[in-house]
Amino acid sequence: MSNGLNFDDPVAVALTVFRAFQASRIEAALYGGLALAAYGEPRETRDADFAVLGVGGAEAIGALAGAVLNPVLTFDRVRFGGNLISRIALVEGGGAAGLHVADLVEPRSPRFAREALRRAVTGSLRGMSIRVLSPEDFILFKVLSTRERDLEDAATIFRALGPQLDRSLIVAEANLLAAEIPDHDVVARLARLPTDG
Repeated sequence: MSNGLNFDDPVAVALTVFRAFQASRIEAALYGGLALAAYGEPRETRDADFAVLGVGGAEAIGALAGAVLNPVLTFDRVRFGGNLISRIALVEGGGAAGLHVADLVEPRSPRFAREALRRAVTGSLRGMSIRVLSPEDFILFKVLSTRERDLEDAATIFRALGPQLDRSLIVAEANLLAAEIPDHDVVARLARLPTDG
């Protein structure tokens, strides 16, 4: 453990990262496997993924350096499909044993990133307040991603929440995103997701 942080506990890491971002006035919302557990089907993850807007690696490293020992920028705002991703390795005591990853995921549409952060909901994780992407925006972030696993994650949200989802919002945002990010086939990826629920 480093600074009292259990690096084998992704929830503890996510909460520490979120608090550090709040202290540095970096707006972020939980995303990825930990958010999926809240909305869909839990899956094992060692990553703490956050939706952000306009946050570069240096700014994130600055925020985390005081809260976590040895944050190391692995890559900064690299394009993956319709998203830009920055990856920060959080290394316990300088060794690989305590390695954990924080991914910052930013849609290539600043308009959508802003709206998604505005629509994020406040939840509780181990008694602490944390912002989480709405389920509709979680699905859209996954559609903007590139892996098959991302679509599988989005499908679990459809299975879990079905009629509770605002499907008109998802379709409207997908159409806007298709125009804003024309080199990523947003509509085709969304069409691969289940429509029943």
